[in-house]
Amino acid sequence: MDRSVDPCTDFYQYACGGWIRSNPVPDWTATWDRLAFLRESLMQEMRQLLESGEDSKNKTSVEPGGVRKARAMYRTCVDTNKLEAAGLAPLEKTLKVVGLPAVPPTVASSADFDWLFTIARTRRLLGTNIFYGFNVAEDVRNSSKNKIVIEQVPPGFSERYLLQPQKFSSEIQHYRKYIESMIKAYTNQTIEDFANDVIKFSSQIAKVMTPAEIRRSPGHLFHEVTLIELANGPGLDNDTWRTVNWTRYMNIVFNDTNVVLNQRNDTAILLDLPYLQRIAWLLKNTNHIMLERYLWWSVFSTVAPLTLAKFRLLGFEFSQQLLGLKTKTPRWKGCANNVNSNFGLALSYLYVRSHFDKVYREKALEMLEDIRHAFEEAVHNLDWMDAVTREKTLTKLHAIRAFVGYPGWIMNATRLDIHYRQAHVIEGNLFKTHLNLTNASIKRNLQNMRKKPDRNRWVATATTVNAFYSATLNSVTFPAGILKPPFYGNGIPAIDYGSIGAIMGHEITHGFDDQGRRYDEHGNLKQWWSFATLDHYHTKIKCIIEQYNNYTMPELGSSFTVHGYNTQGENVADNGGLRAAFEGYKRYQARTNSESLRLPGLPDVTTDQLFFLGFAQIWCGNSTLGALKGKLVEGVHSPNRIRVLGTLRNSKEFAKSWQCPVGSPMNPPNKCVLW
Repeated sequence: MDRSVDPCTDFYQYACGGWIRSNPVPDWTATWDRLAFLRESLMQEMRQLLESGEDSKNKTSVEPGGVRKARAMYRTCVDTNKLEAAGLAPLEKTLKVVGLPAVPPTVASSADFDWLFTIARTRRLLGTNIFYGFNVAEDVRNSSKNKIVIEQVPPGFSERYLLQPQKFSSEIQHYRKYIESMIKAYTNQTIEDFANDVIKFSSQIAKVMTPAEIRRSPGHLFHEVTLIELANGPGLDNDTWRTVNWTRYMNIVFNDTNVVLNQRNDTAILLDLPYLQRIAWLLKNTNHIMLERYLWWSVFSTVAPLTLAKFRLLGFEFSQQLLGLKTKTPRWKGCANNVNSNFGLALSYLYVRSHFDKVYREKALEMLEDIRHAFEEAVHNLDWMDAVTREKTLTKLHAIRAFVGYPGWIMNATRLDIHYRQAHVIEGNLFKTHLNLTNASIKRNLQNMRKKPDRNRWVATATTVNAFYSATLNSVTFPAGILKPPFYGNGIPAIDYGSIGAIMGHEITHGFDDQGRRYDEHGNLKQWWSFATLDHYHTKIKCIIEQYNNYTMPELGSSFTVHGYNTQGENVADNGGLRAAFEGYKRYQARTNSESLRLPGLPDVTTDQLFFLGFAQIWCGNSTLGALKGKLVEGVHSPNRIRVLGTLRNSKEFAKSWQCPVGSPMNPPNKCVLW
């Protein structure tokens, strides 16, 4: 804390000033806050688990195969000598397999250049979406079925930066330099206009993309079409639409799976029809040399860092310029992350056995129910919601399923091995291992097309420091990784309810923010609000949007403001989550009739005040200017400081507990309250 600051003037500085002063951003990262701190300690624990031998607690048992595969992958990943020894051969082979030449195109496109084959093959083998985001996922109107989903995909560099070349000229210049240096490191020569073509075409993609503001709006419609309709064109200018041979694209993507497509009966959901029409026009009207260069760079820049150290070094130098990093991330960290991405459940098995107190799970579930009841109470008392909408809101609230800690089945070694039976690790060959694991993951996703979605699936592994709400599953998930101090288990209930409790409230509130409210209790996209209630809702949410629009970060100057519209969902969740957590804490106090625990070193700070300190202090953080700029321009979250100040200024409970006079910076007379 910084107790020299008046809490009613700037509560963030009061609560976090000491932490901010003594925790500068480490050289190897761009942001450093309490979440990052916890992720770092989890990473150290994962390293120990991966580098140790058999499970030390249970020497008699044989470790699950998935754990052995995870350790083999880690050993393979940290052995960079083998990567260097393999040289460029894996990279050249991959380029060839996706239909691209081993060297970047110079003056004319290759005679056999086939962009459709390349984007489809890249999607199938590398999981990389180019031009089209292609996936199999729940049908948002009937979440009991899986469907093909097609949407827009960004061009590999921030479309926000590309659309404002004057404002972000230095960022674009750093990107240009990165492209040129990577090509030179690969070919030992400079290819004229190569980087310019990539940036020019990337900018053209950015211009045809549908902005986040429109995609977020309720009027943004999606279309469901049969595969025949998709092939022929759903409406306007079908000649241009047929520039993309969708039947061929699908056949390449679904190659080597058990799915046989039925053109008449199978359907695809188009999440962004206007973009799909505009990108088809762009593909039709772009010369082939520019198109091939863009595709070549898209594949090369994805695959090259998996080979030689010189490419990874250039990637670091680019991040240095863009984000302000000072030193490279140690190799073991990247490898631990890589293994966690591919074998997260196997790592969770180890982590839960050695680091997770199961009592935490029961207490967390109890806290979650307190907060759910508090949210329910708030819904009963809303004056802007009519009776029918209120009833449906409560039905959805009660239907939210909670996943806390870890999925129980992963502790069964046999089931864990079955889960990883298709995951083949070739010890000593990281590149082939990467392709194997990617192929298995993509194949599993595509073959879900003929399966019912698993409504009980977890959206994250236990080794994740985060929390989640899923609109289509109508579930909240709090993995073991975040159920640790400073978020949970602090020893004082007031602080726990203010920290993890506010996060629990945040995730529940996501079910009723501007996006979540469109889905019913089964996770289906449906209009279940009355029009009168919606009118009131929009008035209330407008207050929050305008409030956050007015926040700036002084270090960046006045030309960068928080984007109130694009951050509205997270801001609504922060505000509603805090309110529900505070009332949940009051329920806990009444139920336990417990003595109010205070901190010995802060005897003058009441338990209610500790609650708000607990909330503010989970967001204590520092970041580089580059990272802060990126967050303001592209992020869906407000910067940490604004998350605290914006939320607390809307809380009359905060103002009362800290006795802030009406009109003081932390207690404005007009408050934006939705949930």
